[in-house]
Amino acid sequence: MTLAPSAATSITASDLAERLTHGPHLTVLDVRDDATWGIEAPGATSCHMPAATVLADPRAAAQRLDGPVAVVCNRGISAGDVALALRAEGVAALVVEGGMRGWIGALQSREVDLGIDGLSVLQVQRPGRGCLSYVIASGTEALVVDPAPDAAFYVALAAGLGARVTTVVDTHLHADHLSGARALADLTGATLRLPAPALERGVAYAVTALHDGDTLAVGDITVRALSLPGHTTDMTGLMIADRALLSGDSLFADGVARPDLQEGDPDGARAMARMLHATLHERILALGDDVLLLPGHTHPGVNATAIAPPLAAVRAAVPELRIDDPAEFAEALLAGMPPRPANYEAVIAVNAGTHPFDPELETGGNSCSTR
Repeated sequence: MTLAPSAATSITASDLAERLTHGPHLTVLDVRDDATWGIEAPGATSCHMPAATVLADPRAAAQRLDGPVAVVCNRGISAGDVALALRAEGVAALVVEGGMRGWIGALQSREVDLGIDGLSVLQVQRPGRGCLSYVIASGTEALVVDPAPDAAFYVALAAGLGARVTTVVDTHLHADHLSGARALADLTGATLRLPAPALERGVAYAVTALHDGDTLAVGDITVRALSLPGHTTDMTGLMIADRALLSGDSLFADGVARPDLQEGDPDGARAMARMLHATLHERILALGDDVLLLPGHTHPGVNATAIAPPLAAVRAAVPELRIDDPAEFAEALLAGMPPRPANYEAVIAVNAGTHPFDPELETGGNSCSTR
């Protein structure tokens, strides 16, 4: 009989993320049969042994492990048996609650210091998927951008800053992860904003259009919408007090957006790539080297600090930004394109409100970058 994870000591996915970031050390033991993607953390020790292998000879498995262990499976069920067997051999084994499904949903917040009195910016990281969202608070008001489905997490973050969520924005119709924007707006009564071109793509719920150049007041701070087409036609960034750009899925700290998720055929993707080239050079890099980039994605894994490089550092780190010719840029992007995100068409439909919400659509890390 398979025992529930409560039969052994457990750890939440969010607590695991913090422990992998700050210690004390533990080894991640992945007991899934297929571990092609898993829990990533700089400097963390990881080990893969299928559950059947561990249970066949727990003593031998224990001898391969050093120190405390976090046992992860798909949903946190079979890991319970493994943890109990290892504990019987003297290993301090913890079950990761919810397994990899729990890890996908784990959230961490990291502060971004823009040096402005009365302004708080928190970057919310999803280490299991590499998605980044933001809470921007001034006075008693908070703006949340690109939230994950766990709406209560953002309400709690805003409350910790002495604010309530008054506005929620999705920078575009996401293709690789499910949006929590509607759920958060429903929970808080906040105004929900989507870029105007997203409404033209088809959105089946009530929303207020966000146009290029529109301003959003958050307490004493002004946030300005900046159209950044290329990844999609509706991709829109947000400038915070002229100090930082929330770039969504247009430019990342180490790469550029892929152009093929809205217009999938080669000719359409080529046209979108040329549009992205203009966006990068005429709309983003033109903001100035000192502006901080707050991207919509990073690589999956835990981070001790926020991902917030100045544009000067991004310019130096991303080779595609050194391609001056739009046609050459487009061909370079299309030549190195990774596989499209799993279930991306259904994910877009969920985020547009034309398909039922289904958390099973999210799997693996994000794939909105060309890297």
